[in-house]
Amino acid sequence: MKNYYIFLLSFCFAFANVHAQEFPRPELVSPEATFYTYLDNENISDPTKYNGKVKKITRTLREYEQGSQLTSTQKTMQFLNTDGELERTETRTYVYGIEDTKEVINHLENPKAEVKKVGNRTLKIIKNELNEDVGYEYDDKGDDVYVYENDLLTTFYNNNDSISYQYDAKNRLVEVKTLESLLLEEFNEENESTTMWRSSFEDRGYEKVIYRNDLPIKKIIYYKYGEVIDVYKKTFTYTPDKRLEKFETLYTRYLFDYYVDSIAINKQDYKTFPTVEMNDSIQKGIFTYSPTKKIEAYQRTKGKDREEYTIIYDKNDRMHIVEGTLTFYQKGRLVTLPVEYEYLYDDKGNPKNINSYYYLGGEKMLHKETSFEIEYY
Repeated sequence: MKNYYIFLLSFCFAFANVHAQEFPRPELVSPEATFYTYLDNENISDPTKYNGKVKKITRTLREYEQGSQLTSTQKTMQFLNTDGELERTETRTYVYGIEDTKEVINHLENPKAEVKKVGNRTLKIIKNELNEDVGYEYDDKGDDVYVYENDLLTTFYNNNDSISYQYDAKNRLVEVKTLESLLLEEFNEENESTTMWRSSFEDRGYEKVIYRNDLPIKKIIYYKYGEVIDVYKKTFTYTPDKRLEKFETLYTRYLFDYYVDSIAINKQDYKTFPTVEMNDSIQKGIFTYSPTKKIEAYQRTKGKDREEYTIIYDKNDRMHIVEGTLTFYQKGRLVTLPVEYEYLYDDKGNPKNINSYYYLGGEKMLHKETSFEIEYY
């Protein structure tokens, strides 16, 4: 029965984490994730959008087995300054009561970088700090180099990765190309020596978004790993008031047999490639909206897997209850699992509790509970 947990919709909301030694990198828009981002869009994960002058938020996430046994706890504390800016996040994770991880992120602390000007380009270079414990004498990862033009990141690279970003006339990200170089190790049994060598840069991925009337209508993704290439072709349609109404994803997995390294990953002659038969080659999503233009229901099919959700709002038109039914394969058998998510708010309209449940044998079982403690200036 524990295996049911892995299929539940996760509500570990993604707080804005920008690591102290990284600059942010842009991502293509993802309309296909609209429903899941909407559940997090009730001013829950972004503390700068909370009502009132917030000083500190302590979010405690507890996860249970069979609705009663506490298995893990994650405590996240966020600190805001008097200007409403997120200054610091501290996260501690406990497994069966024992502290497992700790992370501190200083959001207003800029990475230590060397800045160079080359024409209309700005280079920000973060020096790689060698880990002496590794025992190698060479620089593995290399320095992280960020290249900007007119304040837009156009290239990121180090010894392992090279990523290029392209934008349209409205400065919207429309294309991402990713290459990688692998560090390989060869062991000589005769003299017990190890030789390290690095491969040349090869295509790993390609993503593109096409806009029409300022709305993304198509998204294409190529991703290569091992001996397969996954290709996703997504299309999006909208209501007359420009709300996402439907999306469809066509997914094909190609074998590597006829891949030509000198040809870009998105230009390969895929019609000649052998394919892997997949039971989730077509994915569809459908949205319906309330009179106040909020998502009222969502359905997603992926092969025989299926998700269906309806959202109930409280008297203040805030998300209150999300009822869902998940249909998925488990150990080769198609099963159905009813789920429910409950949102509660404090007097200021900020989140107070979020609880997730599933029903097993007609019994309502607690899966996760998230509580929020908020201090104000």
